Amino acid sequence: MSYDIEIGVRIYDTDLYVCIAEPEYANPTYNLGQMFRAATGWDFEQGKWYKCEDVINDIQQGIGELVIRPSKYKTLEPKNGWGTISDAVECLESMRDCIYRTAEEIPIEHLWVRW
Repeated sequence: MSYDIEIGVRIYDTDLYVCIAEPEYANPTYNLGQMFRAATGWDFEQGKWYKCEDVINDIQQGIGELVIRPSKYKTLEPKNGWGTISDAVECLESMRDCIYRTAEEIPIEHLWVRW
């Protein structure tokens, strides 16, 4: 099983969203969920949309944590081998880069992300 990461926009005055972009690495394994949450400090809920401007710093924090202190998160690597610290970094960098690329056309305050 894996997450499906999407970047979207909210349809005016509704609780509906339209996916407009996906990160290159859009389907990380669920096995990395605990590592993502620990490194980013973001206790995201699967399937819930979050404003990109509210979580971009969490994403960046997660990248920094995993790159600078990988030994701190080594115990969170799945024992079955499906997901590594390197995979988590790649996913978070991909999400960050997709948000910034999309924000070149649509202001970040109008962008949402969902796992």
